Amino acid sequence: MGVHKHIKVILSRIMLAVNIVLAVLLLVSAWGGHINPHTFGWQVSLTLIFPFLVVAVFAFMIAWLVVTSRKWLLSFCTLLLCVCQIRTYCPINMSQPVPKGSIKVVSYNTYGLGWGQKDSTIHSQMMDYLRHSDADLLCAQESNYNMGHKQRVESAVAHWAYHDSVFFEKGGNALTLFSNYPILDRHIVRSSSPNHVCVAYRVKIESDTVVVVNCHFISNAINPADKATYQKIVTISDRDSTSEDILRLGRKVNDAGLRRADQADSLALYLERYKDKPIIVCGDFNESPLSYVHTRLCRQLNDAYTASGNGPGISYHLNKMYFRLDNILCSDHWRSFGARVDSRQKMSDHYPIEAWLKRVREK
Repeated sequence: MGVHKHIKVILSRIMLAVNIVLAVLLLVSAWGGHINPHTFGWQVSLTLIFPFLVVAVFAFMIAWLVVTSRKWLLSFCTLLLCVCQIRTYCPINMSQPVPKGSIKVVSYNTYGLGWGQKDSTIHSQMMDYLRHSDADLLCAQESNYNMGHKQRVESAVAHWAYHDSVFFEKGGNALTLFSNYPILDRHIVRSSSPNHVCVAYRVKIESDTVVVVNCHFISNAINPADKATYQKIVTISDRDSTSEDILRLGRKVNDAGLRRADQADSLALYLERYKDKPIIVCGDFNESPLSYVHTRLCRQLNDAYTASGNGPGISYHLNKMYFRLDNILCSDHWRSFGARVDSRQKMSDHYPIEAWLKRVREK
């Protein structure tokens, strides 16, 4: 065997080995959300890198095709096994007109109603957004505000006939529901994380009593130093420390994922009591659409964005962290239309996500 041919064989084997590793990681990333992170904690981090793995495996498929090797089938079959998850992550839907009688639902992590960025101009923009919102139901997370501006906030939300806030952290963080429909009562859904709750409301919408849940799953507590590290990782600006940084950030994300899993289990158990009722769940999940949290709740509910949105739907957008963390889920009593992320609204580190829901009546 010639030297050049020998080198070619070695390179081919190395490429195949890397391809196999990436294929396995992609499968775990795609389907790991079906496993409780208490069983396998690293699936929390792996779901976040799903798009990078898809691109890498696709690149290997193209590379094998270029060199006319049948090894392209490895990547092709791997991608084929992930088609459903690729659609969940980045759906493509035909646009349909919103039918008469639909309600508009919005979920928005408002970053302290715009005060999180400590800029009065941004706060004013947030007030304008709320004042002109045509949402029938708006679930706001991190909706705490400086009490000195209470009158200004109340003026901006006055067009909603009903609203209710629940403060659940020492710092005054809050979950708020703004509604055009009567709020009958509320229930706090607790889990093993006492300072993070889901608030379930019973809302009267025409002849229905609808369960509307506003939730904010525990964050990864990524501080400014962590964000700087993440940017260093994605730009590969410091190769010596990248592996250590990845492991450290991964462990941090995984630990938070364990507590989010407990929250998801508690909420799913609560919703099981109301499985015969129309249900709408909104919130900042702080997780990928392929995560255990999302997968667990979608055993009972449907993702409005997956059903009627288009593209990856990036809702968190700062520090080069581009993820769809915000969601609107609904029971089979609803059909969704026109789901989208409103990237024009830059007052928070999140964009609002919205969808139109039409009640499906049983024949």
